[in-house]
Amino acid sequence: MKNNMLNDLIQSVKEQNLHVLNVVVRKDGSLIAKHDFEEEKPRLLWSVSKTFTSMGIGIAESEGYFKVSDKLLDYFAKDVAEINDNLRKMTIRDLLCMGTGHTLCPLEKAMEENRSLDDIGRLFFEEPVIFKPGTHFVYNNAATYMLSKLISKTTGHSLRDYLMPRIFEPLGILSPKWESDVNGISFGCSGLYLTAEELSKFGQLLLSKGVWNGKQLIPADFIEKASKPQIDTSKFNKYFATADHKQGYGYQMWMNSYPGSYRMDGMYGQYVVILPDKNSVVTYVSNEPSNMNGILELTWNTLVDKL
Repeated sequence: MKNNMLNDLIQSVKEQNLHVLNVVVRKDGSLIAKHDFEEEKPRLLWSVSKTFTSMGIGIAESEGYFKVSDKLLDYFAKDVAEINDNLRKMTIRDLLCMGTGHTLCPLEKAMEENRSLDDIGRLFFEEPVIFKPGTHFVYNNAATYMLSKLISKTTGHSLRDYLMPRIFEPLGILSPKWESDVNGISFGCSGLYLTAEELSKFGQLLLSKGVWNGKQLIPADFIEKASKPQIDTSKFNKYFATADHKQGYGYQMWMNSYPGSYRMDGMYGQYVVILPDKNSVVTYVSNEPSNMNGILELTWNTLVDKL
């Protein structure tokens, strides 16, 4: 392996005092470089979990359980006390691209108010849908949870169990932990634990348009849509937002400032950066509380020109 290609990255991590744990680089289908700042073990992936949820939706659609153009209320009407026109229009696709029409994340709001999180679905439907769905981006953990709940409702399996034979086992991931709620529904928006190398395989699967060992695990056309801008994020203004947050959002993935590339993105510096023009995938597992963007930018500042 060409671990010397990581020399500048390792140096930059030390100079910036970034708490990166593991870095894995794949190119042309092979693992070409890796560095462990700390022992590799399964770690909580935070919002990187969302991309697995998205791909579960793509697989379930291909198996005929639903269409992403379906209205969400086709499956959850009995769970809703009050329905307005915007909620009536909301589709599964709107949840995939964080365009539900909410003004804020119902789950974050409930956490800030110290409310019970035992029924995230209720929190989702109680939050007013102010905007026409598909027109207004709000990063929404409850939306991703609802995608996981949809898979449980339509397939009869938790998202984790549904993905076992379809993604995890083919990639050699034999016993992944995915935290679930009191009803056994995988959180979807977070809660998945994998090692950096396991995660990098999933990145490779997306780069390869869903093909692993010659078998199509995820529909290629779904990945094509998921990895392209589906909603505008140019006005995303959280305190940590940089150019890499303003390029658009696909289906539970962010577009990058580096042209044509996209990423899975989780709190504390979990990233899978997919670079189609380099046929490469760069995976970071980290525990960085204050400079997550610094980790992502290692890719642009120390690595991309070497791939």
